[in-house]
Amino acid sequence: MAPSTSSNGGVPVLRCPLLFDGTNYRVWVPRMRWHMRGLRLWEFLTGELPCPPCPQAPASPVVPEKATDDEKQKILDDFAALEKSYEAQFSAYRLWLDEDARAGSIVVASMQDQFAEEVVDFQWSHQMWSFLRDRYEPTGQSAYFAAIRREQLICHGDLTVDELYTQLSAVWRQIDSLRHPLSPSTCEFCQGQQSDIELQRTYVFLTRLRDEYEPLRAQLLARHPFVSLIDALTDVRNEETRLRSAGLLPSVSALAAHSAPSRPAVASPSLPSSATAPSPSARGGGGGGLHCDYCGKDGHVEAFCYRKKKAQRSQTRPASQTSLASQPSASTSAGVSQRSY
Repeated sequence: MAPSTSSNGGVPVLRCPLLFDGTNYRVWVPRMRWHMRGLRLWEFLTGELPCPPCPQAPASPVVPEKATDDEKQKILDDFAALEKSYEAQFSAYRLWLDEDARAGSIVVASMQDQFAEEVVDFQWSHQMWSFLRDRYEPTGQSAYFAAIRREQLICHGDLTVDELYTQLSAVWRQIDSLRHPLSPSTCEFCQGQQSDIELQRTYVFLTRLRDEYEPLRAQLLARHPFVSLIDALTDVRNEETRLRSAGLLPSVSALAAHSAPSRPAVASPSLPSSATAPSPSARGGGGGGLHCDYCGKDGHVEAFCYRKKKAQRSQTRPASQTSLASQPSASTSAGVSQRSY
């Protein structure tokens, strides 16, 4: 995202590429932290770098009339030293004000307008940041339960395996941030807890897969010792490649076509009634809009239904056997009819 600039050609404001919209606080804060650290302004937002006091300018010295030349020179030297110290302190104070103003302008520019109006009246940037944290940061059990709920709502649908794992990993990272930190490298109890968490997440990942992965899922769940999450992800990726190359999974272009919103079709009286039937994406249900009319399950379409292909193969073999068996029976019946005459 290009930096926003002022109309009078001022210093450009390098705003964060991700804008705060009132609902993405947990995602926005890490982006802002790295963005402001890159600009060396993060300490201004957190308040770790406080404002230095505004220095007072030294008063002009009063030289007594009876002072000797050495005394006069000493008074002037002391005044020059005070002036030099004042200039250094004022430069540091002025620099802090400029940098804090730059940090505040980046915060405002990295928010949508309706939310930026809530913080523009603050004097310092750390006041803006504290207000946003107190108002929008989800804390306590509500945030934890919300993350658990989001994990439960994630399904494979028309996602790829990598996309499914990415969504689950994002929720898991948020859950870990809300839990008490573990130290598996130094604590045996924490090592057990970490193993239990990985086991649970491996089970969640495998059970969210579509029905096409049922044979592999059964193998991985029955494996002893239990497969790790990374190893399960690798095996499922390989299975996805195999199923797609065998034509048992829709291609990426087909998934994109089903997930994209369909344009309204123009009604035509010459079209047959089947052409106006609702598309699989309009039926609702799971699988992100993919529905099979043959087996009645979601997650795939009829053209890629392995049950239909299996049924077609089983119907082809008995038909050929029946045709061969019917030939001797026909000849036998003909012989019987001739003997009757």
